[in-house]
Amino acid sequence: MRNIEHLSVLILSTYSFAKPRHGGQVRLANIVKSYEAMGWLVSSVAVCESNSSASVGADLGPHDFYFPNEAPYDLVNGKKIPFAKDYLSGRYAASEGVGFKRLCKNLPSRIDVIQVEQPWMWPAACAIRQLPQYANALLVYSSHNIEAPLKRAILDSYQVADADDFVREIEQLERAICAQADLCLAVTSADLEVLKSYGATEVILAKNGIAPWFALPERVDYWRARLPSAPWLLYVASAHPPNFTGFTDCVGEALGAIPPDSRLVVAGSVGPHLQAVLEKTRWGKLNTSRLLVLGEVSDLDLAAIKHLAHAFLLPIEQGGGSNIKTAEALFSGAYVIATPAALRGFEDLMSLPEVFTARSPQEFQAAIQAVLCQPASPTHNVKPALGSLRFGLQWSQCLSHMPKAVQVLMAKRQAS
Repeated sequence: MRNIEHLSVLILSTYSFAKPRHGGQVRLANIVKSYEAMGWLVSSVAVCESNSSASVGADLGPHDFYFPNEAPYDLVNGKKIPFAKDYLSGRYAASEGVGFKRLCKNLPSRIDVIQVEQPWMWPAACAIRQLPQYANALLVYSSHNIEAPLKRAILDSYQVADADDFVREIEQLERAICAQADLCLAVTSADLEVLKSYGATEVILAKNGIAPWFALPERVDYWRARLPSAPWLLYVASAHPPNFTGFTDCVGEALGAIPPDSRLVVAGSVGPHLQAVLEKTRWGKLNTSRLLVLGEVSDLDLAAIKHLAHAFLLPIEQGGGSNIKTAEALFSGAYVIATPAALRGFEDLMSLPEVFTARSPQEFQAAIQAVLCQPASPTHNVKPALGSLRFGLQWSQCLSHMPKAVQVLMAKRQAS
């Protein structure tokens, strides 16, 4: 077997991680770090949609590129279907025309492992392994969630008709991947069992985590002057539709449980979308008076905002996998008010005294009122002890075994 220092892994995705913003990009950036920490040579290619969060050219990696946002590349079986850009990016990358040729121009001379983030680029990975120089590469599938039911939920929430065939194609793709992959990675125990039921024989748990943050005193002072002096709630999320379409189902249509001198502070690109949802309710004026939308902020500013937050709100109702924002909230040691769905993958931390699980709008409202009346959590901004549940939330703890598992699998293949 080659020395670990000379092993090469190619990462394929439908979004760049040159400047990580959303959860998938953050996870991918840390997967790359885990390989590099073990001495692997890492190369990556992302085939991105032009209006995605990675659409600014400066944010693309050196080998990333866009797929054409025009017919026939933007059609699914001849139809325009919303929220299909990830699927279409992968199909373009595997196409016999310009897409696959462009992908191949960005490949390294040797590849020991091809790792696919989410299912979309899997056909391209299989096409790469058909090339003689890459015929012995291992195929690793990094599953962020079970995509078919998630896509179905998103399409249903927007009342998209005639999408049944599209959703079935996604499920068939996921099942085919599990049958073909040399190794599958799951983010939760529940997802791991689904991958096994789909036919995966080699599957390991590679949980989502966080990178510890440090709040600069000057940024803390800056934000303390701009945020409520009374205890307040923080909601951090991207503009991924489930982050705002189901908010009122979880929390209710009114933010009346928040006192007049407090606020629900919203950071991230979800802000304008959530504000629009809350303004459309019959409690729109009340909601506006209890809402403070910050938009996207820098990592340094977000660290300061998290440092000051009295409690984190996690109103996640649907989707698969686990949520990186949940890991951040739990790691902070502040109060956390979350749905059971938001705590997927972190069930072992549900018993922490600062964690409140809410299963209905009434329970959310009661938890919000209770938390905002309490002193700050004793564990807030306290560094977790070595070996504690919160300590184990760090990426270094969650992913360090992944390159080792791949190396063991390579050794088994060579031995056989």
